[in-house]
Amino acid sequence: MLTAFQKENNISFMPHDISALIQEHLQGLETNLKEYFPPINSNKEWIRNPFSINIETSFSDLNVESLIELSCDTALKDIYKERPLIDFWLSCRKEYPVVAEQAIKFLMPFVTTYKCEAGFSTLVFLKNKYRNRLEVEPDLRIKLTSFPANLEFLVKNKQHHTSH
Repeated sequence: MLTAFQKENNISFMPHDISALIQEHLQGLETNLKEYFPPINSNKEWIRNPFSINIETSFSDLNVESLIELSCDTALKDIYKERPLIDFWLSCRKEYPVVAEQAIKFLMPFVTTYKCEAGFSTLVFLKNKYRNRLEVEPDLRIKLTSFPANLEFLVKNKQHHTSH
């Protein structure tokens, strides 16, 4: 990796100890990226699109008959076109529990890391030098919720300040 970078940028001389440190750092980054984003093998392709599966592919511990039934279900095909992938698999849980659970287990790390990163970004936004309060939980809850606030209800329940 480093030698290719050196050749691309015409860097001919670099001390060996610095080169070794950079090489070690790059290898660490590569292993962390492979850990965080594992390659999707052909055995998991059915999760992305269960309606274009190749039955000849070997499924490790998957109920193949359920997957074949699911891929032939035209009502689920319509749901697949309308909803996001995770919502589709959540809707399949009752009819095809084994297949749906495996798909959900595979997809969940991506959802949870997104929520974690969104929460951290929101916390960084809320806790700045101009707004450094100790209780940030209510503000975080409002910022991260997917439910819209019912402002009319909230305003009705508040007592207005009376004139002096």
